[in-house]
Amino acid sequence: MSATVDSSGGAGTLHPDGPRVGVRAAIVRDAKILLNHYRVRGQDVYDLPGGGQEHGETQESALIRECVEEIGARVTVYGLACMYERLVDHAPRTGDEIGLFHQLDVVRWCGLAPGEEPGLGTVPDHSQVGVAWLPIRDLGEHTVLPVELSAWLRADPSSRPVWLGSLSA
Repeated sequence: MSATVDSSGGAGTLHPDGPRVGVRAAIVRDAKILLNHYRVRGQDVYDLPGGGQEHGETQESALIRECVEEIGARVTVYGLACMYERLVDHAPRTGDEIGLFHQLDVVRWCGLAPGEEPGLGTVPDHSQVGVAWLPIRDLGEHTVLPVELSAWLRADPSSRPVWLGSLSA
């Protein structure tokens, strides 16, 4: 069984034999985090760059590929930031019904590779209009998905859990 939806509103595949694995890049510079910027029904929405890991692809390779596609820049992948799962039947950015979607997202700390600067990538997500460096302290003033990740980023680093649990978006 397959479908052409994913939890972010873009293309992906549903797998009846288990959750999809997603990789996300947490790129921080000067107390700001780099996020994909989307315009959805007239609203600004932000999310970490990343997407689905393909069969036979390492997480590092998947994250580098996804960042080139979405932010137009190669990244250096560092350690694990956090993990969470999404079990949803509506696309978080659009609210559209998508059928059951289950994804385990692995967020890794990353840095831009030497000489790289982000912009709109070679294969941006549906509704993606660019990227934005948002001050971490101000994330609560923006629609950042998933909402729990925004709160996690604003928290004291010494109190951040690695496992964020099952998130609704």
